[in-house]
Amino acid sequence: MVLLLTLLGLTTPSLGAPTISASLSPKSFAVDQAATLTITILEGKGSIDQLPEVDGLLFQRRGQSRQHQIINGSLSSSVSTIFQVQANRPGTFTIPPITVSVEGQPLKTQEIRVAVTPATGLQPPDESLAPPSASDGSEQMAFLRISPVKQESYPGELLPVEIKAYFRSGLRASLNSHPRINGDGFLLTLPAEEPRQTEENVDGIAYAVLTWSGSLSGIKEGEQSLRVAVESTLLLPTGNSRRNRPRGGDPFFGNDPMADFFNQQQMQEKKIQLISPETTLTVLSLPTEGRPEDFSGAIGRFQLEVKAQPTDVGPGDPITLTMTVQGTGNFDRVEAPPFSTNGGWKSYTPTAKFTPGAAPGQGTKIFEQAIIAKDSLTTVIPSLAFSFFDPENNQYQTLHSAPIPLHISGAAEPGKDAGSDTGKVENAGTGGPESRNEQGLPPNEEGKSIQPGPPAANGLDLAPLHPQLGTLHRKMIPLISRPGFQAGVLTAVLLLITAITLKIRARLRTGDPVRSRRQEMTRLLEHRIREIHTARDQGDTRAFLALCRQAMQEQLGALWQMEPGAITLADLRQRLAADATLLSLFGTAETSAYGGCQLSSQEMTEYAQKLEAELRRLA
Repeated sequence: MVLLLTLLGLTTPSLGAPTISASLSPKSFAVDQAATLTITILEGKGSIDQLPEVDGLLFQRRGQSRQHQIINGSLSSSVSTIFQVQANRPGTFTIPPITVSVEGQPLKTQEIRVAVTPATGLQPPDESLAPPSASDGSEQMAFLRISPVKQESYPGELLPVEIKAYFRSGLRASLNSHPRINGDGFLLTLPAEEPRQTEENVDGIAYAVLTWSGSLSGIKEGEQSLRVAVESTLLLPTGNSRRNRPRGGDPFFGNDPMADFFNQQQMQEKKIQLISPETTLTVLSLPTEGRPEDFSGAIGRFQLEVKAQPTDVGPGDPITLTMTVQGTGNFDRVEAPPFSTNGGWKSYTPTAKFTPGAAPGQGTKIFEQAIIAKDSLTTVIPSLAFSFFDPENNQYQTLHSAPIPLHISGAAEPGKDAGSDTGKVENAGTGGPESRNEQGLPPNEEGKSIQPGPPAANGLDLAPLHPQLGTLHRKMIPLISRPGFQAGVLTAVLLLITAITLKIRARLRTGDPVRSRRQEMTRLLEHRIREIHTARDQGDTRAFLALCRQAMQEQLGALWQMEPGAITLADLRQRLAADATLLSLFGTAETSAYGGCQLSSQEMTEYAQKLEAELRRLA
């Protein structure tokens, strides 16, 4: 057994005490920009109940990530929660210590100082890139449009908005940034996925269109100007290539895509900034008349559902109250309906979980709260109320849940005397007063009087004494000395040692992070190459180039420890040599994200061979 405990001690990773930390990147940003707040829990599990309120700063939860590392045989794990931080005015702010409950123990982060500068001014757009004018009929290469669904909103209300970037068909372009807002009157929220790709005709001219569907949130009352900008890079033919290029060719890539691929010296890059026309929106003040006391700032249209489990409990047993709020609105301001403790209840801090819906602003927020009834005669869980402002009807609304019946078992019934039946004795059989002996006891079957025993202690129903000796056993063998028990313990020990040995071997095989990463890269590459070959055999050029681009992003993302979808051509130019083959391959594949082209089977085969050779060298 000592050997077994020693083996267990050697194979169990030693974890230190849980710690938390908070970091902000960057610590200085403009009003029209945002920073990332990361709260990390090391060696423990915990939950962030609520972020502190800081006047002038807004926090939006962006997600959570987990990381596991094996260092010198010890497993280290961490959980990071990410928030987006935005400001509604310039100045210096302090984020106070954030309390995190880690395995039942409250821990606090350090405070963080934030410097917010005035909004950065957008550069005036190039005349050649301005939106097309229907009056002059000029042909433009690229432009940007923003279309809010209405011109008036309330502070905090999520206003659906659509942003479209137009690129002239046949133009090779890449995005260098996501759309960002100019000014300090609104906050722009966009989904994490890539924009939709479509084609449109504007004044008879074909454009490849990228569309973002997001939401605006006003933070300053009054009339506010709104402009949106997107950074992009255009790949334009040089003067020599224009004179020598043949007519016809692909409408998006300009002409022969493989000619551009093998002769990229004929192209030149031009970084541009697309700016939408200025739009004026009005942010109205929330009415003070009829504002409920429990109004937390929720604006939209919501539904409330309240459930309780279990509803048949014993005295002091906890009950889980599940409150579901779903609909469309600013869920960051949706709080749990307050549960009053004045009616003989004890409640605990609720937890929240938000699940976004398909459209911007849609979602479901579920709160769970533990409650305990102090009074065992309580028969109902009271109704809960949730208040919000409906911008369509321009009035406050309060939703009420139905009371939930409750049964507490084991509670004393009123009016019943628990000791009313004590002390009563009924005569049984022939045991009447005349048949009792001088001590008042009835005789047994043989006519002998039963001797009185000791009185019951405090009225307890104790087991009677046995006057006769029971069955005797010659020898009692302890369980630990029985051969069957010893054989079972030995078998269990051998099985445990075998399992520990197999686990150690598995850790030795998978404990090397470099080896694990290479195996994962190779497995993913083989899967992606099969898809690329399938698209090539089907003659689907668009799917072929998209899969090639995705394969390069996945391999480079694993190698550089970056999100694959965030890798762009600009990242490759910073990290790879100017004559790198992978740079040329990625440049050709990335342009397919904004239009279509047709490659022959031979061209796709040559492209795939070059790509496979480069990616296998990385893996």
